Amino acid sequence: MVSFHPDSKFLTDFAAGNLPLSEAVCVAAHLEFCSKCRSHVQQLSDVAAQMMARLEPVVADEDGFDTLMQRIEAGESTPQPARSAAQRASAASGATTMPLVVQKLAKGGLQNMSWVQLGRSLRIAPVNVGCKDRQTAIYDIKAGGRMPEHEHRGEEITVLLKGSFSDAEGKYVRGDFVVRHAGERHQPTATLDTDCICLVSLAEPVKPTSFWYRLLEPFVQYRLSGFSN
Repeated sequence: MVSFHPDSKFLTDFAAGNLPLSEAVCVAAHLEFCSKCRSHVQQLSDVAAQMMARLEPVVADEDGFDTLMQRIEAGESTPQPARSAAQRASAASGATTMPLVVQKLAKGGLQNMSWVQLGRSLRIAPVNVGCKDRQTAIYDIKAGGRMPEHEHRGEEITVLLKGSFSDAEGKYVRGDFVVRHAGERHQPTATLDTDCICLVSLAEPVKPTSFWYRLLEPFVQYRLSGFSN
């Protein structure tokens, strides 16, 4: 059961089409798992439509879903619009089905993405969504594996796509929308029964606390930035 959700600002900005693409794809992915947030976004869109209908006839801004669709049609590297995700959310109900927005990002499938292996338990596939201010990637943590302990230099958004992980703050399951802020430190650990796959949006690269991983950090960041350009 989904327990962690985007706050009202995330949902309001998403409905208005004001979120940067890296954050918008995370909200869109969460909406495919969460009927509560889909309903909230739809209500926000309906209220905005009613307000615009009372004004003089002008070209109104589209809601968040249609804004994403316009960006796709304009040729930007953006995900399937969340409106389609909401309409076809039942298709993502299977345990191994990726959200439609992730399917679009992965194109040929997760197995065909360009993965960077970091130790025994973690691999990362950078994704280019046309957003230069944030890094977007798919994280795959091996069942029972631990990510290196790290401190956040900026905001991190994580949407769990498969499996679950835990840290000192609690346990997170498929569909959860988890936000970490600058200065927070943790070490996600995947459960033993299945790999944990996440969609991640980073405002700044994380800072490993382990001396060994800090030595590798310049090389890792070079590899990731090379894929995302």
